[in-house]
Amino acid sequence: MINKLAIQIREMQELSEHWDVKNPDVSVESVGWHLLHNLKVINGMIASLAASDPSQYAPKHSWRKWLILLTKKIPRGKARAPKSALPSQIDKDELDAALDRASLSVLNLLNQSPKQYFTHPMFGDLNTRLTTRFLWIHTEHHLKIVWDILANHNSEITQ
Repeated sequence: MINKLAIQIREMQELSEHWDVKNPDVSVESVGWHLLHNLKVINGMIASLAASDPSQYAPKHSWRKWLILLTKKIPRGKARAPKSALPSQIDKDELDAALDRASLSVLNLLNQSPKQYFTHPMFGDLNTRLTTRFLWIHTEHHLKIVWDILANHNSEITQ
């Protein structure tokens, strides 16, 4: 799963050249917003996971968590990101810096013990494996939105 996440980051690097493209029929936010939001989630979740105390790991049952992890899909427009995951400014330099941090963050996942965890606001504690899986699903969700934004913007852009 870490390899899949690394591939998604490379895809985001390629898509970052279209950071200022908008398509209000798909999203009120730009390509750059979706990429930067997703990168803030990746960087923040992995940093939190790395700083966690494995002895404090306390998973809780959540049917929403298992539905998303099983189907590998997040429904559009149903959840709201916490303020800490919202981009405050969207510019190419910030996006490039976040992409660089994310590339290193993903490598950091290799150094985490299985019971390191991230406490998700809706799903509770996600161990290293589940955090990685959620990050892949969340990234896929935003990449699909980005591709939908770009689909109607420029017919020369191909997936």
